[in-house]
Amino acid sequence: PAPPPHQPQPEYAQTFKNLTCASQDNSYQTFGLVDTVGDCQAMCDSITGCTFVNSYHDVNGKDGSPLLTCSLFTECLTASTADNCGGQTQADGSIDFIINSDGYCKKTPTA
Repeated sequence: PAPPPHQPQPEYAQTFKNLTCASQDNSYQTFGLVDTVGDCQAMCDSITGCTFVNSYHDVNGKDGSPLLTCSLFTECLTASTADNCGGQTQADGSIDFIINSDGYCKKTPTA
């Protein structure tokens, strides 16, 4: 059976959901690959200044990896920053695309 849907941690407020583009902004810090949105938020909790997470599936020919890309930012963002929609040619000739892009703003930045 499928695992139950993840419920975001209460200290985060969702600012956008299920977009087909990822956020880009000058407040970008770093990214990593994670299993769940909760793992992405935990990653933000461990990075000084992190205020916002954008988790998404970057479908880029990596054998259908279930991992989420987790991008971290120092400012809360909205759907208007989600303008990276993929379209880059991969080594195998395929074109990447973004799905399931969600944004969460942390109520208190990581000190």
